[in-house]
Amino acid sequence: MFLFIFVFVSFLTLFVLKKTSILSKVTHLLTIFITCFLVVYIIKYPEASFHAAKLGVDTWFNIVFPALLPFFIGAELLIGLGVVNFIGILLEPIIKPIFNVPGEASFIFAMSVTSGYPIGVKLITQLRSKGAFSKVEAQRLLSFCSTSGPLFMIGAVAIGMFHNPQLGTNIALAHYLGVIMVGIVFRFYKFNKYQSFHKTKSSYIKRAFKELFYSLQNNETTFGSLLGTAVKNSIETLLVVGGFIILFSVIIRLLTIIGFIKTISYYLQHLLFFFKLDKGIYEALVSGIFEMTMGCKLLSEIDGISFIKQAVLTTMIISWSGFSIHAQAASLISKTDLSTGTYIISKFLHALFSGIFIFITVPMTHTIFKHITTPVFSTYSQESLYLTWTSKILFSSELFISMTLLVVTLSMVLHILFKLAYTFFHFYKK
Repeated sequence: MFLFIFVFVSFLTLFVLKKTSILSKVTHLLTIFITCFLVVYIIKYPEASFHAAKLGVDTWFNIVFPALLPFFIGAELLIGLGVVNFIGILLEPIIKPIFNVPGEASFIFAMSVTSGYPIGVKLITQLRSKGAFSKVEAQRLLSFCSTSGPLFMIGAVAIGMFHNPQLGTNIALAHYLGVIMVGIVFRFYKFNKYQSFHKTKSSYIKRAFKELFYSLQNNETTFGSLLGTAVKNSIETLLVVGGFIILFSVIIRLLTIIGFIKTISYYLQHLLFFFKLDKGIYEALVSGIFEMTMGCKLLSEIDGISFIKQAVLTTMIISWSGFSIHAQAASLISKTDLSTGTYIISKFLHALFSGIFIFITVPMTHTIFKHITTPVFSTYSQESLYLTWTSKILFSSELFISMTLLVVTLSMVLHILFKLAYTFFHFYKK
């Protein structure tokens, strides 16, 4: 029945789209196939689909919503008030030489590192729409400003799933070192050797405050209107994110029921036979390709797996982030002229680099943080397990305010230190 529906609708589509390109036809056929698959198997397995959707709603409302809402609203307000531009001017002399992007990248990266997916992509697409970045600059930003948050890696994965705080330290370090390496690689994306760094004779601090006051004075929108728009846009984005979480929760469940995950795992096991990994690891990896939380959960349930394998595979799954996160990012990127394909390539590189960095961080953290991480994160885990919904949103709000103040303070301190070093170098040279 499913095959008949798919073939019939496919022929109908090809007839209608006979003048379109081959790529467009393939895309439409793939869309039809996925739609038919969902409709048929949701009808065939209504109870399993219902429970999967319910799990998706629970994950979105109790975890994702309170964690991201303060960051979305707060970031919108800071952009509208000109604070992000203020930070960008101060940090441009430091960020530009490393990643070849404007200074505003520092704020976006800080928000992404603190909150996690997909806040970085959200801010980049928003600022790109406002013309703050060029197309090339925004594409570079997408490569390293889309990360997981420490609350997920340390709290949910390392402590909640693996019950091993030490693992969280290694995952977080490798994850962030990997994404920095991706950013450095992408600094050469469409690199123009004639592109020069703009220098100004005026003080960056003076220019930053001047731009901030200018933005406040010339902002025709009242704070109430700005707040209302920020709340509206944030809720709309979170609803889209929630929809994708629910959708992929159902898709993963249906793929598991029909045996698709096991089939792909079987062939992957024979393809990568030289690694000699457990059968359950391949199932976890295939699940992680679609949804990282499910992949990490299955990986944590495998007995006898070594610490280094846990660290490498979990870090690669989280850095890849899964098609669920890619779909969320694609929905935001589609509003701009940026490339989703290039973004996905950067996430693949992120997975590779972070997996390599594990071999550096594991010996280092095992020696240095052996007596530090366990008591610190054990206390954190006990507190995080009993947070109510209200406590989560308050904690996320406090985290956003703290990170914003930290970025502003660091931007000023680093700029002063950079200026002093520059002055000392030229004085010594004379």
